[in-house]
Amino acid sequence: MALNKETLHQLLSLQEHDSALDKLKAEMDKLPTQISVLKGELDGVKGQAAQAKNKIIELEKKKKSKELELAQKEEAVRKHSADLNQVKTNEAFKALQQEMDKAKGEGGQIETEILEIMEEIDRCRKEEKAVLASVATDEKRISGEIAALERQMGELKARYDADKLVRDQSAAPVSSDIMRIYDHVRSRGKLNAVVAIDGNICSACRISLAPQVIVEATKAKSLITCESCQRILYRPEVLAAKAA
Repeated sequence: MALNKETLHQLLSLQEHDSALDKLKAEMDKLPTQISVLKGELDGVKGQAAQAKNKIIELEKKKKSKELELAQKEEAVRKHSADLNQVKTNEAFKALQQEMDKAKGEGGQIETEILEIMEEIDRCRKEEKAVLASVATDEKRISGEIAALERQMGELKARYDADKLVRDQSAAPVSSDIMRIYDHVRSRGKLNAVVAIDGNICSACRISLAPQVIVEATKAKSLITCESCQRILYRPEVLAAKAA
């Protein structure tokens, strides 16, 4: 495949652009994960507020249930009290009195439980207030960090798109056959697709090169690749001499 020193310079320039784009993309690829972590943290913070609120709601439900129980006991006391005037035997009177005393005792116990629940509600409301204050602070901080990362993402994307245009312009003069080889090497994870010959070895994979390969690379008239890693090879001193 025909090649000249100018094309090698173009490939090296293209590789510099691609290297810069690779770095930008690596930075961009980190940001979604960082944003996701922060959003998870934000959800956790909001969950603390919801948890504090739900605890109060559950206590309010429990208080309401106890109040209904107390109303039932008070109704039972009133009913037994009315029935006392209608009984005709001491045994029946004593039985009703016992039932009434039992209902009063149970009612008193329920009243104590209601007071304890009310105290617990007051304590939880104070805790909720503290939690909400902490949540507001954390939410503001985390939301700010997310916004900053999203701005950074936008800035990096704009830079990437602008640099990609320059990169494509740099690739335009290179023949499609050479670009296919260049792109193929990079697609296999070898981002430095064009590498120098270091003495008599490939500077990327460190494999010794055949003498004929070095001779052809010195001529710089055809595209030479490493038999081991398939990267495109060039002699730096040849390009340096051309530049001089």
